[in-house]
Amino acid sequence: MSTIRRDQTKVILPRCGQDEFWNFIKEQYAHETPLRWKYLAMLALRENAGWPLEQIGLVFGHPKGHVTRCLAAIKHELRTRFDRAPEWLGMDD
Repeated sequence: MSTIRRDQTKVILPRCGQDEFWNFIKEQYAHETPLRWKYLAMLALRENAGWPLEQIGLVFGHPKGHVTRCLAAIKHELRTRFDRAPEWLGMDD
């Protein structure tokens, strides 16, 4: 699968397993930026593991409202960066 960035450059998304996916995320988005990895971890806990906002906040030392804002920010940033439809990141709720 591929997508087009706003600057019209094509990005090929990996078709393989988790290692390739996270390597892609590292190379194309997060690099060595701790805050981006923190937000990605919050997103993974919420979307993939179904953790409640309160538990995510407990792990990261943030109140529920801050976690909600962090999740909205990372979803917006990923959607903007990779120019995907809102449904792809669950932003239609």
